[in-house]
Amino acid sequence: MDKTWELVQDEKADLGESPSWDSEKQVLYWIDSVRGNLYIYDPKNERNRKMEIGEHIGSVAPKNEQEVIMATESGIYLFHIETEKKTFITNPNKHSENIFNDGKCDPFRRFWVGAVNGVDAEKFTGELFCLQLDYSITTKIQSVGCSNGITWSPDYQTMYYIDTLAYKIVAFDYNLDTGDINNKRTVVIIPEKFKLPDGMSGDMEGNLWVAHWDAGVICCWDPNNGNLLETIKLPVPRVTSCVFGGEKRNELYITSARAGLTEKELAAHPYSGGLFRINMDVQGLPTFSFNNR
Repeated sequence: MDKTWELVQDEKADLGESPSWDSEKQVLYWIDSVRGNLYIYDPKNERNRKMEIGEHIGSVAPKNEQEVIMATESGIYLFHIETEKKTFITNPNKHSENIFNDGKCDPFRRFWVGAVNGVDAEKFTGELFCLQLDYSITTKIQSVGCSNGITWSPDYQTMYYIDTLAYKIVAFDYNLDTGDINNKRTVVIIPEKFKLPDGMSGDMEGNLWVAHWDAGVICCWDPNNGNLLETIKLPVPRVTSCVFGGEKRNELYITSARAGLTEKELAAHPYSGGLFRINMDVQGLPTFSFNNR
């Protein structure tokens, strides 16, 4: 199948991130982290609604028809889409320089969200948190460089995780009922030519689709043997994340960034910061909503 990219929104986001598909409403949530904008893209009418949150956003995920859950500079919030009101939940960050980054809900509807040192990621003060349905929160991983992609296996027995500065994908045994993770092991080592692994989504065949910052590609990795199965080239260098959407979950939505690129690089890659879509020949895992029972 010819996986041709389509630019669906030429938003020119500084740091487009956290695409999250709402299967009930058939819309895509995504963000510009740096500008503090939340977007809702409706593919039926190609409308991209923008809401200004007013602070850095790390990630967003669906909750219900009226709300999303969002990790921002000042904490984790519920956000009402119509009133645009934020309701504070918690802020577990212990380090003053840390800011939230990538996050996703698990099959039990908990919200997993990571942090990165916003001043110097190589201080490795980042962490990975898990927000339970009762709003209690626990630290799952410490001493992280840049907490990024999270996904699960189709049978939900394994959780996959990316610390970008570790240049690898790790797996944990995952307990659906408790959210406990154990038995950490490396499943993919990222070759130097693919630069920095960023956001990630899984498919129903058990493979991992990873956005690679500064490499301009989405790669499909087999976590069973670490092999590279496929590479999809994008017209932008800073590919940040991806998620499966559409009625059949066979459309891959991809975010990108323009932050840090020179004027020459932006001239060569004018679609940087855009939202892309690719029709796929595989079905992705569903995007789970927080506490939506």
